[in-house]
Amino acid sequence: MIASLSLLLLSLVSAASDSYGSISSRSGVSPELLDLRGADVGFSQYTYNSTLLPPNRPRPPNCPPCFNCQLPAFNCGNAGECNPYDGQCRCEPGFGGQDCLTPLCGALSDGEERYPRPEGELCQCKDGWGGINCNVCKTDKACSAFRPKSGPNQEDDNGDEDEEDQMVCYKGGLAVQRNFQMCDVTNRKIIDTIPDNKPPQVTFSCTAGGPSSNASLPSSSYSPFSSLQGGLDILQEDNLGECNFQFWVDRIESFHCELSKCSWQSKDSFDSNQTNYNCEKIECSCIPGRFLCGEDGSVNIDDFLAEEVKGPGSFNCVSGKGCSFEEPAMNQLINDIFGDKSITLDCDSGECLHYTQVPGYTRPERPDNSVWVALSAALAALIFVLACLLLWYLGRTHRHPEGFGGVKLPEDEAAKLMADHVPATLHFSNISYDLPSSKRVLSHITGTVRPGELLAIMGASGAGKSTLLDILARKAKSGRVSGDMYVNGRTIPDEATFRRVVGYVDQEDTLLSTLTVYEAVLYSALLRLPRDMSYQAKVFRTLETMNELGILGIKDSRIGESGKRSISGGEKRRVSIACELVTGPSILFLDEPTSGLDSYNAYNVISSLSSLAKQFNRTVIFTIHQPQSNIVALFDRLLLLAKGQLVYSGESERAQQHFEKLGYECPKGFNIADYLIDVTVEASGEHRNGDGQNGKTKLNGNGISTGARSTDDVENGFGTSSSTQREITSDNTSSDEDGGEGGVLSEIKSKASKLLGAFTTTTSSILPGSGSTTPKEHISPIPEKLASLVLASRASDDSKIVEAEITRIQQGQSPDGANAIGITERDIDEETRLLKGFQKASLWTQFRLLSGRAFKNLYRNPLLMATHYAVAIVVALVCGFFFYHVTNDIPGFQNRLGLFLFILSLFGFSCLSSLGIFANERMLFMRERANGYYAPITYFLSKILFDIIPLRVIPPFILGSIVYGLAGLNAEVSAFWKFIMTLVLFNLTASSIVLFLSVAVADLGVANLLGSLVMLYNLLFAGLLMNYDRVPDGLKWMQTLSFFHAGYEALLVNELRYLQLIERKFGLDIQVPSATILSSFGFHAQAFWWPDTALLGIVFAVFTVASYLVLELFVKERR
Repeated sequence: MIASLSLLLLSLVSAASDSYGSISSRSGVSPELLDLRGADVGFSQYTYNSTLLPPNRPRPPNCPPCFNCQLPAFNCGNAGECNPYDGQCRCEPGFGGQDCLTPLCGALSDGEERYPRPEGELCQCKDGWGGINCNVCKTDKACSAFRPKSGPNQEDDNGDEDEEDQMVCYKGGLAVQRNFQMCDVTNRKIIDTIPDNKPPQVTFSCTAGGPSSNASLPSSSYSPFSSLQGGLDILQEDNLGECNFQFWVDRIESFHCELSKCSWQSKDSFDSNQTNYNCEKIECSCIPGRFLCGEDGSVNIDDFLAEEVKGPGSFNCVSGKGCSFEEPAMNQLINDIFGDKSITLDCDSGECLHYTQVPGYTRPERPDNSVWVALSAALAALIFVLACLLLWYLGRTHRHPEGFGGVKLPEDEAAKLMADHVPATLHFSNISYDLPSSKRVLSHITGTVRPGELLAIMGASGAGKSTLLDILARKAKSGRVSGDMYVNGRTIPDEATFRRVVGYVDQEDTLLSTLTVYEAVLYSALLRLPRDMSYQAKVFRTLETMNELGILGIKDSRIGESGKRSISGGEKRRVSIACELVTGPSILFLDEPTSGLDSYNAYNVISSLSSLAKQFNRTVIFTIHQPQSNIVALFDRLLLLAKGQLVYSGESERAQQHFEKLGYECPKGFNIADYLIDVTVEASGEHRNGDGQNGKTKLNGNGISTGARSTDDVENGFGTSSSTQREITSDNTSSDEDGGEGGVLSEIKSKASKLLGAFTTTTSSILPGSGSTTPKEHISPIPEKLASLVLASRASDDSKIVEAEITRIQQGQSPDGANAIGITERDIDEETRLLKGFQKASLWTQFRLLSGRAFKNLYRNPLLMATHYAVAIVVALVCGFFFYHVTNDIPGFQNRLGLFLFILSLFGFSCLSSLGIFANERMLFMRERANGYYAPITYFLSKILFDIIPLRVIPPFILGSIVYGLAGLNAEVSAFWKFIMTLVLFNLTASSIVLFLSVAVADLGVANLLGSLVMLYNLLFAGLLMNYDRVPDGLKWMQTLSFFHAGYEALLVNELRYLQLIERKFGLDIQVPSATILSSFGFHAQAFWWPDTALLGIVFAVFTVASYLVLELFVKERR
């Protein structure tokens, strides 16, 4: 048969030679190969020769049934499989039609969406694809279409260049899973034999591991991941595959061969690569009516292919030398007819693979992190040990030398201190105060106090002592204040200037417990004394003030707090006084400085104030409740209140004589202060009804004891009058001052019913910050006895002197009656310059001092900080134990999800410890702010700085550096620092929210509850507990704004974006990109910087600024 076939081919060759000439007239390379090799080829210029189109078989009169590959008349070509259930062919990739003989166009990645080649045209392949049936890839980008889909909601940006680089177009010619090759036949005689210059071509493809058909997928649907075996295993010859060979003439398929039991291998040398395919069996079939298969009476090699070509066959390629297809029967035919050993070819191949599947690629071994883990753990331990040693060293109390310790004030500084002091005389007239509910608390209080004097404000509980002191000190009040105040005979409307000449000591001591006595007073001096004053002078002033108050001997003692051993209550009170006195105030206000002290310490405090007033020419005003007799002896002036009414205002020594004139004679052995309080209580009608049991006597206003109170002595209301204060003064002045006690008392009582309206008269002057005055109808009536005492106070000599001084001040004169120009005191212009001339510490100095104070407070109470560090180390070791070297499979993926969520939850809820950082200092801040220590911005920045660095930056760095290596996370330097950065930024964000709650909510319990709810809400929307795609569209913003979700997604993307998971099941290695699973959870692979990291930074900035605004605008002292 071979001989007869040879004769037919020889006749064909001679006819072709005569008709078409030599090979030199042909083009060397087909357009398909030029296209695969990057040349610009326009396929539109090539059209089929209509004579070579497959002829339409005439339909016989008695046509058989529709196409059914189960019938003998129909076959599936090109290794197509016949489905025994429907009689249809399942074609190999690149072929379609009912009989799998029609080339498909588009791209191999289109799968079932590919379309058959139109008649009379060539396939228009998509970008990156080539070959007769568009099966051969040209670029890596074309293979990106085989990347597994990330989900329906995955954004297009996941297909960026980084992701595309994971899929490559392998052109090495060695089949890894399924390789496709497009070849031009290069045998010169074969090319010359074919008439009309029609190019002969070959397509060759091989599939590894046996048949690739799958009942679940049509065989025409191709994916490089369809084979789950390792790519390099196919190099072993016992793993047999299948290959397909098609011979084309003028892009029309002539015959095809199916090669089975194939194996292949690659041999590389320094200058060439060689691939060899060897197949044991070959089955070839002609396509009836095609060239070489009986077209128009041409040669028909059908019988030759079916009977002679049996195998074995081989397909061999050497780089730079081309390829050859060999089979014994074919080789004999080619040798006898054309003189060549085999069919020689020029081929290009292409196969889409994951970059890890490329032959020659060796998966890197897992990096050995043992050394790195040890170093990170050692570094964290070293940081912790050094921090502990540093805290121990800094936490020691520095011992100062005894006494002044050699500190000497320069002479110019000493002279300046004395010259800059402004002695201050305070006059106040008709001071009234009404609550927002219109209840009157104080009514027409008038008095004065001069430099070197102590003014004691006394009265029973609820008499209005502290309220009057707050008004005189110009503290912010919630109600309405009216009246006039004068300092050295003039008003000071500027609050800042007034604050510089006064000091205020609260009833309760608000001091930092971790500071020493010396440090507490020194900080007050450094913050409030003039900035041009030298540091040495401020230190000297601090020691001098402590020496004045008798606390120099305890200067190195910690102040301490309740429940812990500290200095005594009296010493603590004197420290509070020293903090105000160190600034050299002209007027010092103290709210019950002896409250809670024993008699000895109470006397020491008042004695110190008395010495201070007399030796340093200060004005001291304080409230006191029932002082002992030795303390009363230190008073210079006394102001006695009862139910907000002025009962006495004048010199302390004349108080007893004043009340004796009114019939209230203090019994012998009684403390005058206690007696006066009893008088005011009885006059106010607030005493208990009784008959004087237990030795208690009732006073009738005439000094006569009675067993029972008269039923006629009832509280009577008094009507209002239009009389003014000036009328009261003139009437009191005209009274008989020289009369007896009875005359004075009778005259006062006779005028009481007429003149009580004066107590409801209002003045036109309103103190700064006060509102309008209270209408007369809202003033509560007062008892008759109290009205008598008030009238008697206004009729006293001291009251008339004070009123005369105030009248002269209002007339522009000095209080003592001299002309304002010729007064003996310091010139007013000079005083104003001294009051306003100096500036306190600058903002930078305030920030530096407050930062140092905050740091001392932190390291001297290191329990919170040490606990954060210890927890970070312990939790890191525990996590490293349970998550040691997480694997790159599905369980490892789950462990990473749990590890990251646990770490974020730890830091999120541990930030709730920040709630107490400001809450414990809220009262201290409000009082120091009210006393002009510093600006709120400097305090806020110092708190932020020394809460962030020790508690919010170092712990995540310690934990992250330990757990990262132990867990075997992404071993890239950039990934490690992104991990640390995300933890730190997340911690800062959570702490800023907690700080906002701490500042905005005064109640610590409520703030703690709100903080827990905020953390739970953000944890719910982190992304693990609830899928983003399942959240209703109208509520997706809740997850978008969750800082837990931002931090969680950033950690997952940083770790898993490029990780390839390999799950071994049933002997197969299933490879799944982590990005695919992330997308199914609703995470986005491109979200690390935006929006995740950006959102964390924005939330941190927003809540930090909001915390400051709340602190600046709302956290103020309101009394």
